[in-house]
Amino acid sequence: MLRKVTEILGEVLPESLVHTGTMLPALFVVFVLVELLETLSHKKGSEKLARAFAHPYLGPIAAAALGIIPQCGFSVVATTLFVEGIIPMGSLLSAYISTSDEALPVMLSDPLSLPWVAPLIAIKLIWGSVVGILVNIALLRKKARTEIVDENRKTLPDINASCAIDASTHNHDSNSHSLQGTHPLGEVVMNALSRTLRIGTVVFLLYAAINLVGHLAQEQISGSLSSPGFWQPFVASLVGLIPSCATSVAIAETFKAGLLSFPAAVSGLTSNGGIGPLVLVKECKNKRDVVTLIVLQIVSALTVGIIVSLFWPYGYYIQ
Repeated sequence: MLRKVTEILGEVLPESLVHTGTMLPALFVVFVLVELLETLSHKKGSEKLARAFAHPYLGPIAAAALGIIPQCGFSVVATTLFVEGIIPMGSLLSAYISTSDEALPVMLSDPLSLPWVAPLIAIKLIWGSVVGILVNIALLRKKARTEIVDENRKTLPDINASCAIDASTHNHDSNSHSLQGTHPLGEVVMNALSRTLRIGTVVFLLYAAINLVGHLAQEQISGSLSSPGFWQPFVASLVGLIPSCATSVAIAETFKAGLLSFPAAVSGLTSNGGIGPLVLVKECKNKRDVVTLIVLQIVSALTVGIIVSLFWPYGYYIQ
């Protein structure tokens, strides 16, 4: 057993390092933008800029489109934007729903599963956008009761701040904001770099730990997914919650082997949000938001699996 763990660690640690390294540039750019937005937060018109950056209707579509990219680093980026109070819950949920992590490369590499990739991407993109927009609409209606209406026109309620981190946790000098209204560029870069390295370290450790467990239990995961009939989408949705690339690979491989139906594969890959949910659990101060997101993700995964089961015009299994 110890030898097996050692061998798996030899694969998991370099893989986790590469995975984290490929994610860091995008994360750094996001944090630079966040720092600049925070710097502009005391200037006229910055609120409009922040709201334009996270539109409650267009935001979920953009998040779903970017989430399709087979790299779960974007789920971490989206999680960071949500924790910073920049994007609303619906946009984050869209990113989680559309994320397929390593499943797409696995399916693209096999001629038998290749024809199923386009329908999978289309379903996840459309479903992620629709669910995200509906969640944001619900949040808008909830917030609208207490939102102050502008004298000239109605403005969109702020639905982005429920999980936001207190600015004091970022080691910012609030006096420098109020007195000068701007950061020196070097300070912006250093703050962004510090936050990038902190999140990157968390991602590396979590990714390595979860993938170690995932590799050790991959056969058990595949076995549970191959349970017959009606229960497949339900089981796949629960298995998909395991935040690991091994999970998405197990779902793809079980589908390729003809043991998992296409609706169940859609459910499993819909509930799998990459490593983002783990970062959310650690960084989000509002645990109610965390629970709400997880519940919404499970419900959306089950729902889309049922919808595909009812209306998919072709066979469910790879022949």
